[in-house]
Amino acid sequence: MLNGFPIVNYGTKICRTVTSALKNPVQVRHGTPDARLLTEISIAGGFTSYEGGGISYNIPYSKNFSLEKTIMYWQYTDRLVGMYEEAGVSINREPFGPLTGTLIPPCISNAVAVIETLLAAEQGVKDITVGYGQCGNVIQDVAAIRSLRELTNSYLKQYGYDDVRVTTVFHQWMGGFPQDEAKAFGVISWGSATAALAKATKVIVKTPHEAMGVPTKEANAAGLRATKQVISMLRDQSLVDIPVVEKESDIIVRETKCILDKVFELGKGDLAVGTVAAFEAGVLDIPFAPSRYNAGKVLPARDDNGAVRILDTGHLPFTEDLKAFHREKLEERSRFEHRPVSFQMVIDDVYAIGKGFLVGRP
Repeated sequence: MLNGFPIVNYGTKICRTVTSALKNPVQVRHGTPDARLLTEISIAGGFTSYEGGGISYNIPYSKNFSLEKTIMYWQYTDRLVGMYEEAGVSINREPFGPLTGTLIPPCISNAVAVIETLLAAEQGVKDITVGYGQCGNVIQDVAAIRSLRELTNSYLKQYGYDDVRVTTVFHQWMGGFPQDEAKAFGVISWGSATAALAKATKVIVKTPHEAMGVPTKEANAAGLRATKQVISMLRDQSLVDIPVVEKESDIIVRETKCILDKVFELGKGDLAVGTVAAFEAGVLDIPFAPSRYNAGKVLPARDDNGAVRILDTGHLPFTEDLKAFHREKLEERSRFEHRPVSFQMVIDDVYAIGKGFLVGRP
């Protein structure tokens, strides 16, 4: 009845038995704030890709782990990966993009991805897959992957890491799922289509049992087959360079740069120090996170087209025109629904997908 694979308990020999029996590469996906021992055994056991980071596997997952500690723990993990790289063994690293998976504005997840990429590159990591969790508006989701790719490469180049390979991963819907299997396949296919149209390198697949607990192997296989079918049909189509995507992407880039520039400023050149200071100041703030090291001031809600906007920007260091952009987008919805912009919109949006909708209409 175990939901998972206890690598630390099994040790390298059993890990080798599994990884050697497979033709495809295998990634470790976990959720551990302190992953040092897990990293050692995983890579020695033949796993060739490793997910997580000092922010993305702390703030959305834990209450009492300090960022100073988890960033240091993950510097150890990234240095170990860097040592393997220097020895001629390339290990892929993947920051966890979706964070809490609930109405995360793309600028926040993109900022965390860029920070964790740079922290990894500092330790010698050469192969990084930056991730993003589906928000639901196709245009915004495609723009988010486009801007994530652009920003990650740009910041790596800016700081002298020209030899890092960057790929992208799109996570299918991370929020509430409908219990009906047919409806769940609809949600899975919708995520698959968006991943294909965004030209993401990889897609993380959900199952039709998502709403009910641990899926069977058959349910996992069914989710994979549905995803492959949609991606195969959309292989030759792209929305990456259409004008409306370019416009949304430009906004995400501007927002993300506002956050990242302040993080670097707070750290006075030390990205790890700047990250800790940014969370203390609310410059970095992840919605609905359990961590007491997270300000929890930022409040997202959907606009009238289902794109995630920010109802309360908290202490995010946005320019006034960006704040006005978010206000206007939510006021458009307010006028359509004949109700004020309020916290009730947030509540309605969180539960909407489980009820068969994207926007939580009254």
